[in-house]
Amino acid sequence: MNTQAKPNRLQKVISLAVLIALVMSLGLAARPAAQPVASFIVQGSTVSQVSALVRAYGGSVTGELSLIDGVSALLTAEAASRLRQAAGISSVFPDQAVQAVDKGAGSATSKTLASDYPDVVGADVVWQKGVTGKGVTVAVVDSGVEISQTGLDRGTGKKNDSRVLAFVDFVENKRTPTDPSGHGTHVTGVIANARLGADGEWMGVAPDVNLVIVRVLAADGSSTYSRVIRGIQWVVEHQDEYDIRVLNLSLVAPALVPYWADPLDRAVEKAWLKGIVVVVAAGNSGPDPMTISVPGNTPYVITVGAFTDNYTPNDWSDDYIAPFSAAGPTFDAFAKPDVVAPGGHIVSTMQPSSYLARKYADNKVAAGYYSMAGTSQAAAVVTGVAALTVAANPALSPDEVKFRLMYTAFPWVNPQTGDALYSVWQQGAGRVSAPDAVFQPISGSANAGMDLLADLHGDTHYQGYTIFDPATGTFRLTNGLEGWANGYGQWDGHMGNWAGAMGNWAGYTTWYAAMGNWAGAMGNWAGAMGNWAGAMGNWAGAMGNWAGAMGNWAGAMGNWAGTMGNWTGAMGNWAGAMGNWAGAMGNWAGAMGNWAGAVGNWAGAVGNWAGAVGNWAGSLDFTGSVSDSVWSEPAP
Repeated sequence: MNTQAKPNRLQKVISLAVLIALVMSLGLAARPAAQPVASFIVQGSTVSQVSALVRAYGGSVTGELSLIDGVSALLTAEAASRLRQAAGISSVFPDQAVQAVDKGAGSATSKTLASDYPDVVGADVVWQKGVTGKGVTVAVVDSGVEISQTGLDRGTGKKNDSRVLAFVDFVENKRTPTDPSGHGTHVTGVIANARLGADGEWMGVAPDVNLVIVRVLAADGSSTYSRVIRGIQWVVEHQDEYDIRVLNLSLVAPALVPYWADPLDRAVEKAWLKGIVVVVAAGNSGPDPMTISVPGNTPYVITVGAFTDNYTPNDWSDDYIAPFSAAGPTFDAFAKPDVVAPGGHIVSTMQPSSYLARKYADNKVAAGYYSMAGTSQAAAVVTGVAALTVAANPALSPDEVKFRLMYTAFPWVNPQTGDALYSVWQQGAGRVSAPDAVFQPISGSANAGMDLLADLHGDTHYQGYTIFDPATGTFRLTNGLEGWANGYGQWDGHMGNWAGAMGNWAGYTTWYAAMGNWAGAMGNWAGAMGNWAGAMGNWAGAMGNWAGAMGNWAGAMGNWAGTMGNWTGAMGNWAGAMGNWAGAMGNWAGAMGNWAGAVGNWAGAVGNWAGAVGNWAGSLDFTGSVSDSVWSEPAP
């Protein structure tokens, strides 16, 4: 007889629950873990085709980027890898981080509310001729603006109508102007502040320009490629509505691929092609060579480095390029920056409650005014000068504006010998001069010999004329541009030699007379600036390959020292003339793409990326962040 007790109802319920739990655990264990997704920028033939392909590969479209024929999308790493191989897709690029560029400026040494930078570049002379930027609209793509700050809402006429024609917010979708960061307000103030300082002069370079403010940076200065591209896209879409002529981008990202493969570079090039003068910061990652950031590495736009007047605005003899100012050449061998402008102890407006004002509280000069430093501020100065140039010469194209700014700039030279005190890769054409850029009776076009439309289409790409000579340990220019022209004007070190005529400084000569014309032959110097002294290690092969530490720049101001990241592998086998990449963008494939087929194959670390973004050129050291340590400029 079976004496085993029958299970009661409670035991049955418990057994069933255990069984269900066991089945569920087995099911979950068998199910593969969800793959993490990341944001990418996907480009191809059309936005609709790219969107369809993203969805077909299991991704989700987060935004349309029609300016560059692409979208932003969330994809798994596996989906991104497979999508790169799909017909109709030209690029799958990580949605890179972007940052505002500031170095602080140490504690404010003066509590006098005045700005010297308009005087340093000669903007005050331009104002005396009645040119204040009126009729020109400048778009500032940054962290927003706080228009309650005096001098930004209205121009010099103090009319009731606000000159902030539009505000759009891609961070928080706010409808009214705001700037939790302070960076955008500070930059906008440098460009356009109509408040009178203690010296009785306006505190902005172009105090009567109209403004369009596009917020893409968060309070800490951070952003992404996709958000910044959306901001630029909005500017281009509303260009005619607001008559936008100049665009300021005081933000940076590390250069990880050639300029023509970078989505942010392509966006600014599209704006340039549409007739907008684009002014960008070189970056704060200097002084080492090859530290130019995106989008300053594209050869077409105006890239600005920084110098300081050393607290003596009327004495040029003690000025020097700030050690944080990024230097060229770019990884594509272009000479950058294009010009330099004041970027040390720049006094401008910020809301006291903003991120930067609280971070740099010791930089306070007066209520709502702070002293900051960086190529952000230098780019803002040149943006103002560009606006003045367009106001006086409204028919100019972006290439013609760039030509005037560079043609009339003053290079640092030794007045006794005529030798350059800084190389072309440090100072570009030299310090910008507003009166000469605005009023000189000159004509010409930068970027000559370059076809931007063909470049964007992928029919051709360009390389600069910089090479590194391992035998002499110097950078130099090639293609007949090797010699420094000693006869290029003399600059006696201060502003006291104003000769009276607009644009004629004592010792000023045109580039044609001596150093040659920056005609933009392949976007580079058509008159060489001389060699960059200092050992850079080995750069051999077609363009060479370099590694090792950099030596000291042999010049009066600013020693170049420190180590340089390794650049190993050849610069590439460039077929055809120097500067021309003859090949189709469509042949670029792989993990951030191996350039295959066509004429001229990239070879080595700098061209054939053979792997992820960042393996190109051994990756670039990037320190151009809003959170950088304070640059302590020596006090007067």
